[in-house]
Amino acid sequence: MSAPKEYIAADAGEVISFMGMDLVWKIVNEPEGELLTFIQVAPPGGGVPLHIHHNEDEYIYVLEGSLRFQLGEDVFDVGEGDHVYMPRGKVHGFRITGDKTARILFTLAMKPESRYVEMFEGLVGLAPEEFDKVVEVCGRNRVEFLTPPQLPE
Repeated sequence: MSAPKEYIAADAGEVISFMGMDLVWKIVNEPEGELLTFIQVAPPGGGVPLHIHHNEDEYIYVLEGSLRFQLGEDVFDVGEGDHVYMPRGKVHGFRITGDKTARILFTLAMKPESRYVEMFEGLVGLAPEEFDKVVEVCGRNRVEFLTPPQLPE
């Protein structure tokens, strides 16, 4: 018996690494390029600096770990089992708190013309000190980082 393509095993998915984090693809451009899901694995102290998605709504579900999150002007802590919705156009970012690696499930509801897979492929191998390249690559997909890079305090 074989599983349908809609089934995704826990250990399935291509892994890419950049900025000291791993990203595991789960659902890529389904259906019609409007949905993307991945698991981000980030070490304590790591995170994603404040940025704005101009084309996509984004959702996270924290599988493991704890985060200090900023959404707009609000700063709050989230942990295992918590969800956060980030509507397009609203600044957001997070920092991993505590001493445990975080695993976060991301879902992006996007326009069909979004090129997220290509964007992430352009980030592969970049180190944290290459943030200017991250800004350039993401900017081509209408993801705008605040500079200098800022993690929620």
